Amino acid sequence: METEKKRILFLCTGNAARSQMAEALARIDYGDVVEPVSAGSRPAGFVHELAVLAIAELGVSIEEAESKPAEDYSAEKLDLVVTVCDSAAADCPTWPGARHIVNWSIADPSFVRGTESERLDAFRTTRDELRRRIDGLIEALRRSVPRRTDAELLAEGARILEATMADHGFRFGGVSEEKVGHRVAARGRFSRRGRALDLEVRSGVAIAAYVARERLLLHPDYMAGLGATAAMRYPGLSSDPLDAFRRLRADLVRFARPFLAGRGMREFEKIADAHGASNGPAKTA
Repeated sequence: METEKKRILFLCTGNAARSQMAEALARIDYGDVVEPVSAGSRPAGFVHELAVLAIAELGVSIEEAESKPAEDYSAEKLDLVVTVCDSAAADCPTWPGARHIVNWSIADPSFVRGTESERLDAFRTTRDELRRRIDGLIEALRRSVPRRTDAELLAEGARILEATMADHGFRFGGVSEEKVGHRVAARGRFSRRGRALDLEVRSGVAIAAYVARERLLLHPDYMAGLGATAAMRYPGLSSDPLDAFRRLRADLVRFARPFLAGRGMREFEKIADAHGASNGPAKTA
């Protein structure tokens, strides 16, 4: 189901750290429904190296990002302008082309002093705060969520994952419906050369599993085996079931590249064997 993307401008003073990370996060997590951009009321002319590193930890590069002036977007129609610091809000109190303006008062991690590790931790803290706020923002922007059958939900979810999986040569084989117990579940698979990501939607709940070498691991179990449970993306209180696929995409990009690229199969086998996993239908998330 195609919908017009909402255009969001993230604005801070220098467009060197906070707004750059916010733009990247919105694109990583919700790029199928929003078109984020960023700028600075007084652009610094560079993007902070620790902002680049904090986003790189999520598996995404913003090395080519540039610090841009707010004037670049002053004549554009925007659904929302988000000022991520008080000084940018003071510099740009109105925005004629925007339907809404929101201000987030977020401290600049660039001013934190200390060791390189301590400074990077400050950027990580800001990154994670921005991510939580963006989750809440997207939820607030939703007017309604269309009703979907399990098959429709899986088909749309597969489209969200498609580009990420295609980057590693995986292709989606389509959606089928199978009876599981007394219910019908929608199933689909991305596959490549003996490896697969199995997807199932049952009563609106999405389940993902990694399959290779006669072993099957549910997504949470694989993340746990990688030591990534605490950093996983969870749908939380989202009203849109598709957010489960968006969070899965973020986890795939950040943690599952070794499986997708075929380089981490020995580790996958060890994790699967520790779970006693065999290649069969997943029964629980």
